[in-house]
Amino acid sequence: MKKFALLALLGAASLCFAEAPAAFKKCQMCHGPTGQKLAPGSKTIIAGLPKDKLLADLKGYKAGTTDNGGNKNIMYAQMKNVSDADIEALAEYISTLPAK
Repeated sequence: MKKFALLALLGAASLCFAEAPAAFKKCQMCHGPTGQKLAPGSKTIIAGLPKDKLLADLKGYKAGTTDNGGNKNIMYAQMKNVSDADIEALAEYISTLPAK
């Protein structure tokens, strides 16, 4: 019974501390390890933004069409070869990060 309780507790804890997708490593240089750093030229911190906005922006950067007033050329280059599945994972993860 104790093993079951421990496993249940570990499972619940893993939901609270979602692991960053591998693609998030690209983001950390400018946005910081928690997404709470203001990137060069940016006006917005990404941590905690709504998932639908993040999806639209990331897909737009991949297509070369999004311009949020930041350094769009860096974002175009960073998102160029990111898969749609990774974009989905990034949007989900970043939206769950605590806002500053």
